[in-house]
Amino acid sequence: MFRYEDMKADLDASMLRLADVLGVPVDEAKWPTLVEAATFDRMRARASDLAPQVTNGFWQDDARFFNVGGSGQWRAFFDDAAQERYEKRLNDVASPELVAWLNGD
Repeated sequence: MFRYEDMKADLDASMLRLADVLGVPVDEAKWPTLVEAATFDRMRARASDLAPQVTNGFWQDDARFFNVGGSGQWRAFFDDAAQERYEKRLNDVASPELVAWLNGD
């Protein structure tokens, strides 16, 4: 599995790992260009091409799909009770190891 935080910390290594998992050969000459194209800023600049459902007018502003490039923003929409329900449900369906991995522990 891949975590967004890991990709942000080392995009090059994460992409190499993904290519390996998928069995995709890496063209060393093109690699820096591919990594640069996968950065948050580059994807945000191409939001009208890359955001999901851009053809359906789903987003009022396609760039909002690439909001700020942070992690955990969803927590701002949870009050304490919702956070508690989320954590309980997560612990009901996931192993302690997976929960720790998801939380970056």
